[in-house]
Amino acid sequence: MVACQKQSPESHTDMIRKNLINCNLIHVKISTKSLFDSCMASFNIHEEECPHCHRKGDCHIHGYYDRSVVDFINGRPVPYLLSILRVKCSCGHTHAIIPDPIIPYASYSLLFILHVLAAYFTHARTISAICDRFLIAPIQLYRWKALYQDHRREWQGLLKSVEQDLLSSLKELISIDPFSSFARDFFLKTSMTFMQSHKNPTPCPRSTSPP
Repeated sequence: MVACQKQSPESHTDMIRKNLINCNLIHVKISTKSLFDSCMASFNIHEEECPHCHRKGDCHIHGYYDRSVVDFINGRPVPYLLSILRVKCSCGHTHAIIPDPIIPYASYSLLFILHVLAAYFTHARTISAICDRFLIAPIQLYRWKALYQDHRREWQGLLKSVEQDLLSSLKELISIDPFSSFARDFFLKTSMTFMQSHKNPTPCPRSTSPP
């Protein structure tokens, strides 16, 4: 019998992305948790459209699950515990409500990752110093760099310039106003959130073998 790796609620729940960063990332001065709380405070379930059946107003609250996210505030990593809302449509599909700064399946916020990449691309610190500051391993930094390069190739048609070095492309990205327009277009083009490392995992088939 092949063991199935335990998956988070996001592994078996569809997601509704909420585009809430209506300015460029340079002007985002509050935490991911503050952005999340603001988004959920204004969330109106009666106005929500199901991505599957496209009916509006047919969703109801299905439950919540805890989601840990690490942000970078005042020069240090700060962990938060968020309560993610799950809604269920009358068509039977459930959806988690995920705002822009939260990357599906990732333990770090979008703003945290961009802070790390900015430190790396500007060569302001050594790799060791960057990892010490952000409390991450070098392999994590290199994974984010590789993912950024992959997504950079994906969005070439979405940004003004194609041939750029990584630092220039990062500067252009954080200057897009509003960022939510880029986040929406990237998702529509790729079916993934910017800096999301993988798509929804294939559910592990239930074993028919005795326990």
